[in-house]
Amino acid sequence: MLFNYLIKNLLVITDGYAAKLRRFSLNARMYLIFVFLITLNTGIYGVVFNLYILKLGFGKDFLGLMLSTSAASSGLFAIPAAFVCDRLGRKKTLLLSSVLSTISLFFLYNITSQELLVIFSITSGIASAFALVTGATFLLENSTDDERMYLFSMSSLIYTFSILSGNLIGGFLPDLVSDLFLLEAGGAIAYRLTLYVSLAATFASLLPLIYVSEGIPVGNTNLVSQLHVYRSVIRSKAVRMMLFFYCLFGLGWGTSLPYFNVYFDVVLGASASQIGIIFSISQLFMVLGYFIVPILTEKMGKVKLASTVQVLSIPFLLIFTFADSLFIATVGFVMRYLLMNMANPLLNSFKLEIVGAEERSIVNSIMWMACYIFVGAGTYAGGLMMAAGRNSMPFLVTGFFYAVTALYYYICFNGLEKDAKLN
Repeated sequence: MLFNYLIKNLLVITDGYAAKLRRFSLNARMYLIFVFLITLNTGIYGVVFNLYILKLGFGKDFLGLMLSTSAASSGLFAIPAAFVCDRLGRKKTLLLSSVLSTISLFFLYNITSQELLVIFSITSGIASAFALVTGATFLLENSTDDERMYLFSMSSLIYTFSILSGNLIGGFLPDLVSDLFLLEAGGAIAYRLTLYVSLAATFASLLPLIYVSEGIPVGNTNLVSQLHVYRSVIRSKAVRMMLFFYCLFGLGWGTSLPYFNVYFDVVLGASASQIGIIFSISQLFMVLGYFIVPILTEKMGKVKLASTVQVLSIPFLLIFTFADSLFIATVGFVMRYLLMNMANPLLNSFKLEIVGAEERSIVNSIMWMACYIFVGAGTYAGGLMMAAGRNSMPFLVTGFFYAVTALYYYICFNGLEKDAKLN
């Protein structure tokens, strides 16, 4: 009886998903393909790049500097990126992001000069700013109210599946390349050749964008009008509260997120292939998480659900931090990843729903600016902690900030969401 009940409800849920997916526009479908390709790079990069930099002989402090400058440049360039997005249009901005990202990664994967590595980390961050500012706005403008949460969740699902694929490639390809070309196992050359695959995926992301139609501009294309909208947005109490949330959120995020693979490698002794498998397992669980987000949202609401999953992720972060075995650390890592990332589509959609259409790209840029500037600060601080031998400290700091931000988000926005539903 119970089994039949579960199967029946699963079929109902699946049919509902399928109906929503069939209604996605061509623009939305092409953007989802773009997300898959650009994120395949992220998955490979996430497993390999940090290890590649360390194999070149650079220290954790320099790695932290590179990662922090990339994140900070994304934040600092977010507002100019919003102006560019409104003036050039969504399609051209996404194309510009892919081209700039391809050029930046080409040099990051082929040079060994510290100065140039930092410079191209900055340009890579600028490329990310274009994509970050444009992405959520593009999804919002190419979906209806009743399908929006499904489109945001599907974007996150595809992102997750692509990260999973990239993690597997990044985990296993270095050993395969080493055996095939008789290279040093786990050496810099094997990692570099693996990173070339991510570069190819980034270049290929240009192709689906060709089929995107620009549509009618929603934002202001006049600079004076854009600045006027910017000033009016800053006067909004809800926007200021959201801005403070993203500052705290970014600080907690940046302190530890780039260093999970380093912690697995240095502290727990995991190999690149093991790290790739662990990261891939986390993505498999994330697929389930993103699948149920729209369903849970209908029952709990965006704000309550986002706050709840953030709080629930903290005990698993602590399990990861204090684990003595690779298996227990993996359980903590996977569950933390699942719960914390379930909040992403909720946060991305809600922050744009509290403002008008012409304000979306500006608001999106302000939030990402605040988030990534503080991600950069947190990343640099985390790198210094690890370089000083305090390998657990970044994750404890992250747990503290996640607790604070979850509570703050619920207090500030749960009432606002309820009022919006009543109206």
